[in-house]
Amino acid sequence: MRAILCAAALVLTLAPLQPAAADTGDITCHGGSLSLNYTPGLTYRKGPAWMAGTGDLGVCSSARHPAITGGSIRVEGGLTTQCPGPIGPGYARIAITWNDGTTTTVNHVLYRGDLTAYTLEGGTAHLTGRTTSNLIDLGAGCVLNGVGHTTATIDRLTTDHG
Repeated sequence: MRAILCAAALVLTLAPLQPAAADTGDITCHGGSLSLNYTPGLTYRKGPAWMAGTGDLGVCSSARHPAITGGSIRVEGGLTTQCPGPIGPGYARIAITWNDGTTTTVNHVLYRGDLTAYTLEGGTAHLTGRTTSNLIDLGAGCVLNGVGHTTATIDRLTTDHG
């Protein structure tokens, strides 16, 4: 009996782990870009700001929606900001126009980031990216008159269509 229990424990120990849950969205995009504006500009003083931005989603794919191969994105929302970060948390709205003319809107997306990277998560949407603005210029903007604009990559976006 003891041998059977030991064998069962060994089998359970050696059993392969279940893969991590796949992204929840049925559309995945890579390689896009995003241009973000902040009003008022980000300074070393912590405070509220409005963020609005537009961008291109890069290359998109979807088994359920094969006609979707790209699109444009609009992001806007109110954040708590501070140079060089954190920027957020705050809630934003994502509006996507796909290349096939359909749209997806995701409300109440949590934005978190700093002047080097960011994430947006909410519902089935998950977006990550990195700042491509010159970090020396951004640092000077924090000191002088505030950072009013950044550019960033869209490294990966996953979302459902709808």
